[in-house]
Amino acid sequence: MHIGFIGAGKVATAFGRYLYHKGLPISGYHDRHLEKMSHAGNTTHSQAFANMVDVAAQSDMILITTRDDQIAGVCHHLCEQGCIKPRHLVGHMSGAHSSIILTEAQKQGATTFSLHPLQAFADAEKAFTDLPETYFSLEGQKNELGAITDLLSKIGNPFFTISPEHKSLYHLSACMLSNYLVTLMESGLAALEQAGIDPQLGYRAMRPLIDGSLDNIEQLGPAHALTGPIARGDAGTIAQHLASLEAMDLDGIRSIYTFMGLKTLELATREILKIQDKADAVQQILEAH
Repeated sequence: MHIGFIGAGKVATAFGRYLYHKGLPISGYHDRHLEKMSHAGNTTHSQAFANMVDVAAQSDMILITTRDDQIAGVCHHLCEQGCIKPRHLVGHMSGAHSSIILTEAQKQGATTFSLHPLQAFADAEKAFTDLPETYFSLEGQKNELGAITDLLSKIGNPFFTISPEHKSLYHLSACMLSNYLVTLMESGLAALEQAGIDPQLGYRAMRPLIDGSLDNIEQLGPAHALTGPIARGDAGTIAQHLASLEAMDLDGIRSIYTFMGLKTLELATREILKIQDKADAVQQILEAH
């Protein structure tokens, strides 16, 4: 089965390179940016196609790896040109969209799907080295995805399937756990910087604490992984934290602290914090700010 890519960005280049190293034939890439297309082709020993029609002609699986807002348009163009045949597997790698945006290809008899790698692609080289441990989500025509599951089994990656109607919730979760974690950590490092601690040093110092929390979540679940003043119902410490933020006019960090504090209190009272008076005291202080 020959695999072709329309779009030669970081995801397509890293994934194509990964598939090539796993022994799967890559037919080639098409991209408007010649430098990206050439680089992707060189790393996979495949062709740089002059147009997307040639990708379809030379491929059994077509992965549309353009920007999210271009996927449906590419699919429409391929169908309009009569390129999509029943032999084709047509998919995209967007986390946000389901395979429903490929309905035109399905009407041409192709099997349609979305395949999303659960990792960040900020750096192409790191993304490639991380791919062996990456989980994939797979969504599409449930009774016709055997070729995709066989591919994932061949390359050895774990995966799970989801329904098209749940794709948005799935992507929302990935954004919160990845992107919002970055924002939360930036706020914590900004507070350290205000205390005179260099952010890089602060990150290195906090890394064992962060890793320990992640390990505890994996072993114990979120509620029992909680530690700290909210889990203890220590209203005095919470008040002291908020006073420090107010004294330094750090309103942005204060807003995050109070919002996350209230959500953390909800989590703590499920399993850990069972003394109602303490929980009420923490809630009153957080809501007052």
